[in-house]
Amino acid sequence: MTMPVRSQGTGESGRKRGAHKKSRQGCRNCKLRRVKCDESRPKCQKCTTFGVSCNYDPKTPDLQMSFDGTSTIKGPQKLLYSSDQTLVSAISIPTLLHPTIVLDNNPTFPLDKQSLDRLTRFQMRTVLSIGTARAASLHQVETVRLACLHPYLMHVVQTLTAIHDRYLSSSPDSGLIFYHLSRAAALFNEKLSTPIQPQDRDPIWATAALLGIIALSSIEASTPEEAWPLKPSDPSDLEWIKMSQNKKTIWNIANPLRPDSIFHSLAQDYATSIMRSSPDISGIKTIPPAFIHLYGLDNASTAENNPYYSALHALTPLFRGECEMPTTWPFITFISHIPPEFSKLLERKDPRALLLLAYWYATVCKSVWWIERRATIECQATCLYLERYHANETAIQELLQFPRARCGLVQS
Repeated sequence: MTMPVRSQGTGESGRKRGAHKKSRQGCRNCKLRRVKCDESRPKCQKCTTFGVSCNYDPKTPDLQMSFDGTSTIKGPQKLLYSSDQTLVSAISIPTLLHPTIVLDNNPTFPLDKQSLDRLTRFQMRTVLSIGTARAASLHQVETVRLACLHPYLMHVVQTLTAIHDRYLSSSPDSGLIFYHLSRAAALFNEKLSTPIQPQDRDPIWATAALLGIIALSSIEASTPEEAWPLKPSDPSDLEWIKMSQNKKTIWNIANPLRPDSIFHSLAQDYATSIMRSSPDISGIKTIPPAFIHLYGLDNASTAENNPYYSALHALTPLFRGECEMPTTWPFITFISHIPPEFSKLLERKDPRALLLLAYWYATVCKSVWWIERRATIECQATCLYLERYHANETAIQELLQFPRARCGLVQS
């Protein structure tokens, strides 16, 4: 169904913007970030706040982190972590004079105090929310060790922790997130464009895994009207699904379950998640009748002749469980079962595909911080979209009652 074109009339939404003075002599950083430079010399306030070196000087690289106020790490730093408030173990950052991040043509620079504090919060807090207890212990030690040796992973660790800080804080620093994420993407793409050496496999898998979480957690919308699929279409729509699916390629390159991988110890966790989230292909007997009718399923249906088949069979087993912190990953790995054909249906805002996504959002919207905001807002937006543009499709409207209640549109 074609969405109605928004009016371009002269009402409130069509009023003209007031004239404003453009910055003609601003620094390149502000132009790249599309913000108005105050043109202060020798460095503008926007760059100072953003934490980068102001680059009126053409010799200064774009978006180079400022070194003002940095301090080096002298010897290993002991960090304490308690998973249950009873067992406390000491974890050491590797003994490096300078845990480093590579920036453009500058070889290294020492982590400043804020970055080191963020690394501590990653170990003590953020890792507790991104996987099983066994995975948390591994990330606390091995991922931090690898981050100190591989700049792209360090930027990813800084990004994820900063996003977690933003979730918990009333004064977020979005500029910091943008900076580290942009550097992580540039350095990671550079690494993937070169031959992958054996020692690269673990850090690139750790990076891909954390980037998948970052993609899910990163949503700028604050209301359903600003969220997909209600908002105007954009090439970045559903980027989190594409990111999750691209992890399959990294998995094949890194092979994290190989015997010499640091992730080999998580083999049982991976197997359990995959087993619990794998599509139930025993037939249609486990699928509720209302879904069988709506999606045209019969005993002859397969993934080849029905584009909803794989997603529906992967989603149905999740109805029987509750998505909470200890059981998150079987629900999240549902994304890996979305075939390209189904992704194309979502891009076209196919109503039956949207309904299935709304059900998945509804199952995960009360689980962990890095999924709940997207799941709640986009579940609301999806339900409202289907109500507005597919109100005459009775079967869809009846099945919408569950996701509407779960995401808070109606009282359950």
